[in-house]
Amino acid sequence: MEENFDLLAQSRANYYTKGSPIQFVKVELLKGDQSGDIAVCLSFKNISSQPVTGLLVEFKCKDRTGTVVCQDRFEYQGLNIANGQIFGSDDAVYISQSPVGSVEVDLLQAYLADGTALDLTGYVRTRLPAPKKLPEDLARKLSERTGKEGLQFVPQVLDQGWYCACGAFHPREESGVWCSECGSDRILLQNTLSSMLQAAQTAQQPAADQQPTRMVPPVRPEEPTRAVPPLRNQPDPSYDVPPLHPDEEDDADMTLADDRGRGRYPAPRGYKAARDLYEEEDGYEEEYEEYDDEEMDPRDVIAEKIIRWAPPITAVLCAIVALIGFLLA
Repeated sequence: MEENFDLLAQSRANYYTKGSPIQFVKVELLKGDQSGDIAVCLSFKNISSQPVTGLLVEFKCKDRTGTVVCQDRFEYQGLNIANGQIFGSDDAVYISQSPVGSVEVDLLQAYLADGTALDLTGYVRTRLPAPKKLPEDLARKLSERTGKEGLQFVPQVLDQGWYCACGAFHPREESGVWCSECGSDRILLQNTLSSMLQAAQTAQQPAADQQPTRMVPPVRPEEPTRAVPPLRNQPDPSYDVPPLHPDEEDDADMTLADDRGRGRYPAPRGYKAARDLYEEEDGYEEEYEEYDDEEMDPRDVIAEKIIRWAPPITAVLCAIVALIGFLLA
């Protein structure tokens, strides 16, 4: 009487063999409904451009304590596996009466449809990050939206390939966007999940009329502008000379140094006083009456001082400007 086996457990490979045309996919543990024996079945996928007619592998089974209970080779024969197809799950490589904790698989040799025997021992294993699991309610909604069962993981793209929502890994060597196990479209899965997450986020945000009113700090009251009384020109009692103009500012805070007795600067070459020019033109000299400084108007004294000191000060400033320009050049 033929015995039926029920699925006891399954585990996907946590690595892939970079560049290999054959990829190890998963291991399944089946339990016989009559004997209770544990059957170990391995699954592989062909990602080469040619059909696969045979495969030689080596496996090692360990119990839950990590002790090796079986190490042997198994050869799959009489195959005709096209690109993207999975095979091996119908053949039990090992039958055990005790539970199996883990299984290690090494790919040895693949036989292609053109008669080529391809050595697979030179391809290096690359460990994969674990896929991210979806929340139960979101996984259920994603399965209902796409009409696929067993969608429990986040579809994501990695440097080595991409994960489907069913947990299947597809290396970059496997071209295409369709999952070879559940038949889902990678782009459609990502877009569907993104729209579901966006809708859930929008539903969690409060409506505009439900948002609390923002408190605005009170505005500081404006103070009236203070009026400043106008300043009045107060004449200096020590200086009794009236200003030149009524609107002219008071210069009582300015002190003019008395330069009487100081030598005057000689006139520059080529310079003739207005008096000399007048004498040369009219041919006569007018007698000028000398006035004492004490009898002169104070305003005339200030004007005389300005006329006296303006030329030498201007000459000194011009010399300083010329020196600075020479140094900067």
